[in-house]
Amino acid sequence: QAGLARCQREAEEVTELMKQNFVRVLERDGRLSDLDSRAQELRAMVGTYGHLWGRIAPGTHAHTEPW
Repeated sequence: QAGLARCQREAEEVTELMKQNFVRVLERDGRLSDLDSRAQELRAMVGTYGHLWGRIAPGTHAHTEPW
């Protein structure tokens, strides 16, 4: 009986861990979907404004200006 009870307890622990892992997978999926959407938006912006980058002379980016 003790062995059976131990096996049952371990099975319940494993089941709980699997449930927690599944929840984590769903959360990650949601975050990955958000990141994918943001990446698509950025790609669209680059497609829309990308032609402007070719007109900017090297060294004139805002981060290189002295002010």
